[in-house]
Amino acid sequence: MPAATVDLLIEGGTVIAFDGQEHRYLEGGTIAISGDEIVAVGPGFAGEAKRRIDARGRIVIPGQISTHAHIGAHEGPRQLIDSGRRDFIRSSFLHFLPASRSGRPGFLAPQDARASLRYGFATLLRQGVTTVLAFAPAGPRDGELMLEVAQEFGIRLVWAPIVAGGRYWLEDDGRVVRELDDAAGLKSLEASARFIETHRGALDGRLSGVIALDEYYVSTPALRREAKQVARGLGVPFTLHFVEQHREFFETMGATGKTPVQCLAEEGLLDEATILAHCVYIASHRAVGYPLEDDIAILGAAKVNVAHSPVAFSRRGLALESFSRYRRAGINVALGTDTYPLDMFSEMRMASLMNKFADNNHEEAPAESVFSASNLAGAQALGRPDLGRIAPGAKADLVVIDPRSLTFGPNPDPVRAIVHLATPEMIDSVIVAGRLLVEGKRLLVADEDEIIDAAARSSRAVWDGHAAHDILGRSAAERFPPSLRAWTE
Repeated sequence: MPAATVDLLIEGGTVIAFDGQEHRYLEGGTIAISGDEIVAVGPGFAGEAKRRIDARGRIVIPGQISTHAHIGAHEGPRQLIDSGRRDFIRSSFLHFLPASRSGRPGFLAPQDARASLRYGFATLLRQGVTTVLAFAPAGPRDGELMLEVAQEFGIRLVWAPIVAGGRYWLEDDGRVVRELDDAAGLKSLEASARFIETHRGALDGRLSGVIALDEYYVSTPALRREAKQVARGLGVPFTLHFVEQHREFFETMGATGKTPVQCLAEEGLLDEATILAHCVYIASHRAVGYPLEDDIAILGAAKVNVAHSPVAFSRRGLALESFSRYRRAGINVALGTDTYPLDMFSEMRMASLMNKFADNNHEEAPAESVFSASNLAGAQALGRPDLGRIAPGAKADLVVIDPRSLTFGPNPDPVRAIVHLATPEMIDSVIVAGRLLVEGKRLLVADEDEIIDAAARSSRAVWDGHAAHDILGRSAAERFPPSLRAWTE
């Protein structure tokens, strides 16, 4: 019987292969792909291939999985580093998200939504993220724009329009006020469920649904219970922003006498199909200082998932406490690319370094744990054992890294080098569902220069229109002063 002919053969590289239990180094490895699936992994392949990729001198890793991302150009956060309102206690999104009660244009009103989305998807893909859980409202045309752009870039998308249980208002005196709205929340939950049912199998099978409740802080227990129940009925994950704001812990304690974690446990929301985005301000965190309850033990007993995005919080002077403590308790800690530059290498590096500082221990957050958080843990959080690994039967989502650079240098341990030294510019090729989307360090599915130029025009429009949004009529530069003053003669 003749040997099989496969669609694609990647051969000769250092493959981070999965043996059924853990990642292993496979030197000079071969990966055979038919359709959207890996059919063989090993030191060689006897069959023929329609196409071959010579990976000698390269490192082949599983496609990275971001379990939490706001996809776009991030026109607001790009202005905020080193500054912001102190009364927001480190929170960044409150500077941009609230709608004006008096009807001023929103911060993002001048944005070109398509240009921003295309920039975000291009960035994720070019930087090795092959699966992303997006946190976003329906946007233009009831979600069709999101699907069109995701289809253009070929990425694997986990999304449905968010469920919003309320809103933030920006008052003319500068206060930001939270408003709960259960009726609107239930309506948006129904819309999200319809979207999931309507679009099952879309994007050539690369779209899967999720019930994403926007915030714990802007929702009621009744809405949270109903949203979780809908997610269970649909067989999809449930996720929400959780204790990312300092006030969430103390206001919950004042109102209920329980920690937010205890409230979620009491509401029946904690299980292996729940993904808590951020989950920073828990009882044991030094910024909370409430050692009387063991929130980490509660989360671990439930085997809940946490989407950890350390880059965004490090910029606000904050760390999860800690990646290693959560994992030891039984929490599945996956990584997200919450904010720009939507770069999983930066997230891995920061996860490791911030953990070492938080626990004052250089042995914490070792490279293999952080690396696995970018792939295997994400797959577990999404309930997708066919993702995040290079193994027969897994989806053919792969990233080929070219380590030949002065930055990466010679290294005896590729995974440690990837976590602490790799940059997106080292990514040579990206494959999603067996399709080559990045090759030779360039996108194949879109013009990178055009994407960058369009995003720059959109961002400039947002920044130039800031005075109309600002209650004091300030320009963006006046509200968020640049690092250096302009040159004057």
